[in-house]
Amino acid sequence: MSKRNSDVQPRTEKIIKLLPPDGGWGWMVLLGTGLSNIFNQSMLSLFSLLYGDALEAMGHETKGAAIVLSTMLFVTNFGGPIAGALIKITSPRFVAVLGAFFCTTGILLSGFSTNIWHLILSYGVSLGLGLGFIQNASFVAINGYFKLRKNLAVGLAMVGTGIGQTLMPHVVRYFLANYGFKDACILLASLSLHGICGTMLIQPVEWHMKKIEEEIVIDEKMYLLDEKTDAISKKDYSSNETSNKNGSQTTLPAATDFNAKTDSKSVSSKEKKMKQSPERAKNKDGSMEGPTQEKTLLRKIYDLFDMSLLSNPRFINIIIGTALTVVSIQNFSMIFPFFLQKAASMNKQQTATCMSAVALADIMGRIVLPILQDRFQIKARMMLIMTSIWLIIVRQILAYQRDLYLLLVLSALYGFGRSMVIVARNIAISEPCRTEQVPSAVGLGMLTMGIIVPPVGYFLGWIRDYTDSFLICITAQNMLLLLFLAMWIPDMLYFYLQEKKERNKNVRKSIT
Repeated sequence: MSKRNSDVQPRTEKIIKLLPPDGGWGWMVLLGTGLSNIFNQSMLSLFSLLYGDALEAMGHETKGAAIVLSTMLFVTNFGGPIAGALIKITSPRFVAVLGAFFCTTGILLSGFSTNIWHLILSYGVSLGLGLGFIQNASFVAINGYFKLRKNLAVGLAMVGTGIGQTLMPHVVRYFLANYGFKDACILLASLSLHGICGTMLIQPVEWHMKKIEEEIVIDEKMYLLDEKTDAISKKDYSSNETSNKNGSQTTLPAATDFNAKTDSKSVSSKEKKMKQSPERAKNKDGSMEGPTQEKTLLRKIYDLFDMSLLSNPRFINIIIGTALTVVSIQNFSMIFPFFLQKAASMNKQQTATCMSAVALADIMGRIVLPILQDRFQIKARMMLIMTSIWLIIVRQILAYQRDLYLLLVLSALYGFGRSMVIVARNIAISEPCRTEQVPSAVGLGMLTMGIIVPPVGYFLGWIRDYTDSFLICITAQNMLLLLFLAMWIPDMLYFYLQEKKERNKNVRKSIT
């Protein structure tokens, strides 16, 4: 009897799975995103070089520059949730193209500014909104095209920003010297038009999905059907095994999203309501139908922006921590040219050279660090912690230096570390989320930055003007990174201990 049962082979069936291409047209998406970043995202680091003299002519110093830049950063980050909602309604391609159009318009109009309010509306609002749309849409597109090589893909896409930060300071200096401020902005706007062409390459990932044929046991097929109709828990789904063509058994990865428990609870509560009040399921003609409850406007907005993510303390900790790191490096990028020209007594040529050193090292970091991260299986959150420690040390030493060659070396070291903050921030936010949650998660992270950037940026600018010391200002920027470390390190330790406890528990279960 037992022998006959042991000889019975499990029933299998072939299915077609659609998987992200992890390459293919995805490389063209990276090319288009990089092209857009060269002429649009690089405008952030060019602010002081391009608009510094114009602001002084308007009668504004560091505090005025901080107001314009903080407005731009606020609008950029506030545009993140709007972009996330638009992506759900339309597509990443549409949102990216729209963002590139806003960037070109903002750069063009900024050349006609005669007071600070003109710059706030053109550079701050129009360019800021465009950058917010491009950032969210491009990351969502890359996240859809790449799974196994996501870190490298994001790094390569960000290389465009590094190339722009390397070349564009010299281009801006040449334009200003030969054509003046107004014509320089018009020429930069014409270059920004290339960003629209680049974002047009972001095609829907559904056009390029790979078809993989796999054999599954019949029990697993039932689980797949149950998941579609009954929304069974991810934990049960991950415990089933698939049988590949070569006969080997592979375990499906468990989903790690913030709302897994919440979803299972909501399903059970819906089933309970269906059992308790079946009369709600009747149509006018007496036929039976599932209970339909019309959503209110607030509920639709709540679901559209995935506000349920904010119910998890760890997610809140992640988005606040990434916001602190971004504010710190963005504010340093704003004052760095002023530091080189006023504190280190450098001319514009030497200033542009140091900025290019930062950008070149940034490009290297965006290529090398993601490869090392994949090689040693380092999570994005841990990479952010390590690079923040690196930035604190390098920037604090840099603040005391006045020699050109030392500043070039330290600028390169800073750029190498800064690259990982830019690459890993959105990955850290999206790691624990489901695919459909990524646009909203990135948008909420950008919104948090938009809330934190203006007051903190204004405060750091006030410190610089009040103390008349770049050393104190850079130290204050490093204090933000220390606050970030104080928030993340205890949570990471707790998360590690919980994972270790869960692994030990699974080992004991497998033994028994």
